[in-house]
Amino acid sequence: MKKTIENPAALARNDELVVQDLPDEVLIYDLKSHKAHCLNTTAAFIWKHCDGQTTADEIAKMMQQEWQTPVSEDAVWFALNKLSKAELLQERIVLPEARAGMSRRSAMRRLGLGALLIPVVMTIVSPTAMAGASVPAPCQACLKKQAASGNCIGSVCSGVCGSCFDNSGCGNGQFKGCITCFNCLDGPASGGIGTVSWTAPGSQGCGTTVSCAS
Repeated sequence: MKKTIENPAALARNDELVVQDLPDEVLIYDLKSHKAHCLNTTAAFIWKHCDGQTTADEIAKMMQQEWQTPVSEDAVWFALNKLSKAELLQERIVLPEARAGMSRRSAMRRLGLGALLIPVVMTIVSPTAMAGASVPAPCQACLKKQAASGNCIGSVCSGVCGSCFDNSGCGNGQFKGCITCFNCLDGPASGGIGTVSWTAPGSQGCGTTVSCAS
């Protein structure tokens, strides 16, 4: 059982996690719980500054400098609570009573932040089985070719059979075939950056009713 702390200087967890930085978010796959977490820019900023020494107030000041807008310490506590529930911190935190029970809507009013700056942590639970094989939750999202390599969330999706598309949005009208994520996004025969996308299993049933080409 994880220890519970009231110290605002939280420490980010880094064991058994696969982390991929995307342009507007950070995708984290928990190898232990088989859960995928999507952090928006604000939540990711806070998580990356959870070094066990920097306090919530200090992180708020860093955010204020980063976005050139007033940021309340409440915004950091709001994110820490979400990160703690997602088990992305080394130890669980307990919110001060004055900051407990804050919803996203009330946070927007109370923190004075725009919707884009409200910390968001979304969690998806991976199914235990899919046609006899587990498909990690991150692989069920539409992955796009963002760089020359490393587009398959490390090794999480590289060998997974899925649907490859000749567009950047997993559109069925430009279906290329059932192939692994590596061959679609990272392999030598993959398309250029921003021109291909992949998901598993996809509406084509790749990996479930249709096998991937070798």
